[in-house]
Amino acid sequence: MRALMNLAIEPALMLFEVSVVIATLPSRSSSRQAATRVLKVLAQTPQGAIRIARERYPRSSAHQVIAQLAWTGGGALA
Repeated sequence: MRALMNLAIEPALMLFEVSVVIATLPSRSSSRQAATRVLKVLAQTPQGAIRIARERYPRSSAHQVIAQLAWTGGGALA
């Protein structure tokens, strides 16, 4: 499993699950579609986790931290 992180924004101290709604461009219809994704983000604060998710998915909206998970800082993420 991979987690998003951006050390230029915040150090990777805690693991957060962030729910985002990602708008997709319409293919042939006039209505827009959206998909909800749950991302694992390494950050120091919940606000930093949302900022990292927003940077990775610029067309995303409705950001929400849904969990703070234990992360030991070494090895693979489970």
